[in-house]
Amino acid sequence: MKKYLMLLLAILLAISVSMLVACDEAEPSNNADTTEASANDAGDEEPIAAISFGDTFTFDDLEITFGDDITWETLENQFSDLDGDDVFLVPITITNTSDETHGLNMFFYTQFGPDGNNLDTTSAFFDGDVAFAGDMRTGATQESFMSFHYVGDGDYVVEFNALFGDTTEVILPISK
Repeated sequence: MKKYLMLLLAILLAISVSMLVACDEAEPSNNADTTEASANDAGDEEPIAAISFGDTFTFDDLEITFGDDITWETLENQFSDLDGDDVFLVPITITNTSDETHGLNMFFYTQFGPDGNNLDTTSAFFDGDVAFAGDMRTGATQESFMSFHYVGDGDYVVEFNALFGDTTEVILPISK
């Protein structure tokens, strides 16, 4: 009986993955670094403007804006491998534009450092981080911040990616 259940589970997993790949191929991505054809359609391509500080964009029925009033902190937690490391906090404003109670899901975004590597998460160490901001009623706005582990000067990227949705990248140039 266990063998049949495992086989059924494997088949369902394979079907789910193939459906996910088919959906991903069918929907165009909204990456900030992609290009699109210009209006004259003569083969000239114009880059899509990168999203950065002060730009408002829509993701998962939320209007999101990253502010440029960055603050610096030192992570102080003796039990963390990041104890004593620098962290910068970027203000973020989020408005719920959906018809339901909704908020930014902490699993729908990933942070990358200037070297292109995934950053260690620091959100649990700072009260008020957007990762724990919670849901909002329709039309509500919340002011919060997103914390980043500082690994050096350069472009930090936040990649927003909802299940079965578009990917949006925010590029934040940081220098200490």
